[in-house]
Amino acid sequence: MAITGIVMMAYADNFHADSIIGVAFAVGSASTSALYKVLFKMFLGSANFGEAAHFVSTLGFFNLVFISFTPVILYFTKVEHWSSFAALPWGCLCGMAGLWLAFNILVNVGVVLTYPILISIGTVLSVPGNAAVDLLKQEVIFNVVRLAATIIICIGFLLMLLPEEWDEITLRFINNLKEKKSEEHVEDITDPSVHLRSRSRANGTVSIPLA
Repeated sequence: MAITGIVMMAYADNFHADSIIGVAFAVGSASTSALYKVLFKMFLGSANFGEAAHFVSTLGFFNLVFISFTPVILYFTKVEHWSSFAALPWGCLCGMAGLWLAFNILVNVGVVLTYPILISIGTVLSVPGNAAVDLLKQEVIFNVVRLAATIIICIGFLLMLLPEEWDEITLRFINNLKEKKSEEHVEDITDPSVHLRSRSRANGTVSIPLA
């Protein structure tokens, strides 16, 4: 559902070559992020505060060592061109880096200190929050397709909040409802027969079954 929402967001901006590449990168990012979270839960499980801080520090160190060479390689292979450093939007870049750092710290440490569902709800609220900022600051036209895409992405996040055995719980709930309805149906059938039997006894009539 999240991937569907991403494609609908690109559709709202009209498909072109750059948007298709952006959608591909967004889908790849979502897939690798999901893989990272699954592996984190598989190997670390319910980590304490020290383990979470150590993991985030190690992850940042490896990003600095290995990923920092990527822009340099792209520059020397003539894939990417660097303009003058004065023309770069340093304020936006530093702000984005600071917010991204705060997000990772709050998510990884917040799960340990608070409840995971609280962090998940905060992540869900970031989607409409970013849409509201785009609407107010960037004056982005928020049409029906973009609104539907935002709702679908939020529903995808909310589905992740379901418990692990949600399918069994749902089937058990449906079976309980069916059993209650069948019991009520049996009671509705037996009540008239009991009423007729009591009336026949009051009138003094006894029915004798024939062989």
